Amino acid sequence: MSSSNTSSDEKKAQVKEYFGRTAASYVTSPSHRTGSDLQRLLALGEFAKDQQALDIATGGGHTALAVAPHVAKITVSDLTPQMLKAAEGFLLSQGVDNAEFHIADAEQLPFGENSFDRVTCRIAPHHFPNVGKAVHEVARVLKPGGLFLVIDSCVPEEAELDLFINKVEKWRDPSHGRSHKVSEWQHFFAEAGLQVETQELFRRTHGYDAWTERSQMSDENRLALAKFMLNSSEQTREYFAVTRKADGHLDHFSGDYFLLKGRKSEQV
Repeated sequence: MSSSNTSSDEKKAQVKEYFGRTAASYVTSPSHRTGSDLQRLLALGEFAKDQQALDIATGGGHTALAVAPHVAKITVSDLTPQMLKAAEGFLLSQGVDNAEFHIADAEQLPFGENSFDRVTCRIAPHHFPNVGKAVHEVARVLKPGGLFLVIDSCVPEEAELDLFINKVEKWRDPSHGRSHKVSEWQHFFAEAGLQVETQELFRRTHGYDAWTERSQMSDENRLALAKFMLNSSEQTREYFAVTRKADGHLDHFSGDYFLLKGRKSEQV
């Protein structure tokens, strides 16, 4: 096995360990459960009752829950068995009766070519070792004319800001791979033969305490990361809207996110 494959396997093992340990907190997470971005995904998705849909790296299952009423069937997938089990329990408790559940690696989807009308993936690709490979897999399983709708964290084009927020994310969660620039995502789509039809950028504000509690950081690590963020450059603190509480502790910060809608060519 090549060193690159070993590295990828190790990264996926980290992801499975992290989400296996924290699965329940992602089902209840307000930032994953709600958000205007989820409503935009539904508005842009051109969903119809005769369609087959796939939700990749479903996490707590919130995107699958939103899509399910609008399609014939939603296939719900995740790399981590415990996470998929938590999502299945959540969806069934919400009355979803048109879902199938599959353990699946986003970079090696266990589905045939031209299988789905719609593929969704929300707040997950920053965990994938090879995002370009995952996008190629999406294009493979999409039917001609099908849509891929993806939402994830992204980073500014400026190198200092890119390095800062990816370091913060990985410090908080070692299974974090990389949040990419939107320009990189445009390249991934183009390389996979997906035509970008819609691109939207937005911001999310994170309460530091809840954000770090969800990842089960130790108190020592939480304090060290907060100190790093508060001691960053003025430009960095201003860009990410790093704010303090009255007692001087870190209160909130904001991060960049994007939504991309891409269509597979009708000519295959």
